[in-house]
Amino acid sequence: MTTALVTTCYQESAAIGSFIDAVLAQTRCPDRIIVVDAGSTDGTVERIRERIAAGAPIALIVEPGANRSRGRNLGVERSSADLLALTDVGSRPRPDWFERLIGPLEADATLDVVSGYYLPEPTTVWEAAVAAATVPTVDEVNPDAFLPSARSVAFRRSAWEKAGGYPEWAWHNEDTPFDLALKAAGARFVFEPSALVEWRPQANLRRLFVQFYRYARGDAQARLWFRHYTKACLMVVLTAALAVAGALWRPALIGLPLLGVLYWLRHAARAWRRTKRPLAAALAPLANATVDLAHVTGYARGLIERRPHGS
Repeated sequence: MTTALVTTCYQESAAIGSFIDAVLAQTRCPDRIIVVDAGSTDGTVERIRERIAAGAPIALIVEPGANRSRGRNLGVERSSADLLALTDVGSRPRPDWFERLIGPLEADATLDVVSGYYLPEPTTVWEAAVAAATVPTVDEVNPDAFLPSARSVAFRRSAWEKAGGYPEWAWHNEDTPFDLALKAAGARFVFEPSALVEWRPQANLRRLFVQFYRYARGDAQARLWFRHYTKACLMVVLTAALAVAGALWRPALIGLPLLGVLYWLRHAARAWRRTKRPLAAALAPLANATVDLAHVTGYARGLIERRPHGS
């Protein structure tokens, strides 16, 4: 069976070189490496072409305006491979990543999808706080319920075909509808926590908010609901209820700081378990609050929208 690695990129001139180095340093190299660029104007395409000219076995596809779903589908189509591994240029695969992802598919013909995992590699205390707020440790993952990210996943071409490929109407949450379509098509999943890529968390509040706002908006467009949306909405409802109660009876206002303290303690304790870094744990609730606000507002926006044309 033939293998391929497919990745998409856009405006990744700072990361593309180290990404290619990590791919070429794999303990087992894919038969084909496909990079689909969405029309970068920052020098990304030129850097890829320089590496190709220097002998890197990369096939480059440039399709301006392509979203990640379109790029991934295009890469899978052009690869003609039986087994596909996907990751993002913003991630750095560990040396044995490809081998550990593809190996289970080759060893067991009944498997359709191998779910790898990802480790945050923060360079600042704030990035460590964001990672602790948003990324479960491997030990916290329920393998039976885990939906893999295209940051680290492998699947059979036949499974991709049965699922209808990545949904090209989805601009920001394409992994989840695709994973659910795979499950609906009867695909058999296995979790492989040792197939790891490393990535750097968002560096500021605005970008963090936008990231999770887009995820929630896409989930709402797809009419998907997850437990973290329940938690975020519950916090908004409780805060609003306490504010209204306080307006009617001033002593009730004490509930607002108490709720804030409980929120902070809950998320700080979880962040401490994940990082054992006091300052990161102390900052993590701010990241959680940003994500919760993004979830509520993004989901509300998505609910009133139709899916984009062609969905």
